[in-house]
Amino acid sequence: MTRAQNSRKTRREVLAEFRGGEILAAARRVFARRGFDAATLEEVAQEAGIAKGTLYLYFPSKEEIFWAAVRERMLELRQRAQAAMRQAEGVQARVRAAIAVRGELMRSDTEFMRIYLTEFGHLCAHPTRHRKPFRELYLAMARDLADVLEDGMRAGELRPGPPLELALTLQFLMRDCFTARYMGVFADDGLNLENFVFELFWHGVRPQSAPPRPVKKPAAAPRRMRKTR
Repeated sequence: MTRAQNSRKTRREVLAEFRGGEILAAARRVFARRGFDAATLEEVAQEAGIAKGTLYLYFPSKEEIFWAAVRERMLELRQRAQAAMRQAEGVQARVRAAIAVRGELMRSDTEFMRIYLTEFGHLCAHPTRHRKPFRELYLAMARDLADVLEDGMRAGELRPGPPLELALTLQFLMRDCFTARYMGVFADDGLNLENFVFELFWHGVRPQSAPPRPVKKPAAAPRRMRKTR
């Protein structure tokens, strides 16, 4: 069997992959409406238009399908951001591209946005076997950004600093600003949120220019003493 034949997916595998994607999309809709605790596998199966027994062939528990639904979107987000940063030229453009991709996903996929914002603490703090993979995926996305920031530091475009910590700070800044917009804390008055986040971050990591030297005033000519008679 050739390598091409070996790597070619069968019709059954393609159908299974497509069906799995449909199930995950249905799961995101249910989790977005109901939250992790209230959602049931029966509701997910009904949303996907399949029997509960069929659902178990793909995902054995609610926890498994929840993690898979979040992981799929996060992997897609990472791939989109990587592609956008590769196409952009220069550090500034690459940082803008990473922010734009995240902003587009958060605007276009409100279901994932709701899950991500409401269940983020569950994924971070809940002691399940998915906590570590979620943490590693989140860090991997930050490392992609950190590589860009490190390039900027080497080129002198950015001041020296810990690249990964700065990348994580940018990720948290984006998440919190979009959370504020989602909650209605930021008034929807035409504010370009992606540009707002970029400017806030970019001016914080740019090298600080040397303060202007104070202008020295010319010394005053000595006053002549008036002669007294």
